[in-house]
Amino acid sequence: MNAIKKRLSVILVLVLIILAATPALASDYIGNANTGKFHYASCRSVKKMNPSNMVYLNSRQEAIDKGFVPCKVCRP
Repeated sequence: MNAIKKRLSVILVLVLIILAATPALASDYIGNANTGKFHYASCRSVKKMNPSNMVYLNSRQEAIDKGFVPCKVCRP
């Protein structure tokens, strides 16, 4: 039983480290600094986006306030 708890704690720590190190997973929306559009993090357009153009956004309102327009593919 202790071995199972130990393994689960290690897995949990690894998941938390990955989530903390990956802004795209923690952000609901990702803007493209080049196109001026924002997307859901799961949008297919994000996968094609150059990482240097990614702007991580926490809300739809934040994206609009920063001048981004919604993507026509994922319609955030």
